Amino acid sequence: MKYLMAFAVIAVFLAGCCPARKKVVTPVVPEETSETSIATPAAGTPQAPEAVTPTTATPEEKQVALAGGTTPQAAPPEGKEFVEPKGAEALVLKPIYFDFDRYNLLPDARKTLKEIAQYLLDNPKVLAVIEGHCDERGTDEYNLVLGEQRALSARTFLIGMGVSPKRLFTVSYGKAKPADMGHNEEAWAKNRRCEFKISKPQ
Repeated sequence: MKYLMAFAVIAVFLAGCCPARKKVVTPVVPEETSETSIATPAAGTPQAPEAVTPTTATPEEKQVALAGGTTPQAAPPEGKEFVEPKGAEALVLKPIYFDFDRYNLLPDARKTLKEIAQYLLDNPKVLAVIEGHCDERGTDEYNLVLGEQRALSARTFLIGMGVSPKRLFTVSYGKAKPADMGHNEEAWAKNRRCEFKISKPQ
């Protein structure tokens, strides 16, 4: 019995002297997901510009189209050939330009129209077609009307300078014939214009 008691005491003593085993924890590394793997563009990296697309006609645009129509109000006569001015005439019969969504004449346009009026007064047998053009923004319907309004603004000015209305005709191409095929403000500014074609007597 004494020996059993002694053995039990020794066993308890030895158990208390043994160091406890430490639990090893392995860190969990999160798997890379599709969200974390998408590269984020660095600050200052230029982004591709959005494509410019024609807009849908607004109620205001439809009202303008219904009021103004898309048929030229002073169409050129059939059988007459109108050509681009050449040489010295091209220096006078230059395009005039407009602000965005406007058909009022700018100071530079008025200056050019005065020179055109003087040319037509000096050449009384020459007929002229005024072509109205627009940039690519907006609907086809709206731009046809806006182009006609621009052409009519130029025609009205020339009539006011003494040119006979029977010699002046208008047509609108809307955005169908851009002078510059670009899709930025520089190109749009070149496309908001009126051009002049002339017909001389045979």
